[in-house]
Amino acid sequence: MKDMRGLTWTIKNWLVLLVGVATLALVSCSEETVDNIERDTALNIIRANKWFDVVKTTSVAGQADVTEVLVGDGENLEFRSNGYAYVYGANGSTESYPYHMPSNKKMVFDGVEYDVQENIIQTVARFTLVNTTSGITTTITFRRR
Repeated sequence: MKDMRGLTWTIKNWLVLLVGVATLALVSCSEETVDNIERDTALNIIRANKWFDVVKTTSVAGQADVTEVLVGDGENLEFRSNGYAYVYGANGSTESYPYHMPSNKKMVFDGVEYDVQENIIQTVARFTLVNTTSGITTTITFRRR
């Protein structure tokens, strides 16, 4: 019996050592690695499924907002891994917009850099892009149904 207790203690030591090494490996991840994981997760979320309501609003102080519907009734938008967001029209037409995400809080959409307002990882039904340049605020809201 004395030998069994010694063997059990040795196994426990190995398990504690293994958990310690795994914890150290996870803690030593660089900030860049964590940021890339968050960005990749956000990209996977926006690429999953289709977006059915996409509205672009341009606001200038002292003027009425200008609204442009990018995706309306009977249409949908899909973000593809080739770097383009495709809008499939109700009549069979297709339009594309180049995009990429340098981080999970920034997106370059159709050549303009926007701040992502929501935490995409926490919400999958809606996200909003905002760009403010020279007193002009452009907002694009993407919604799923």
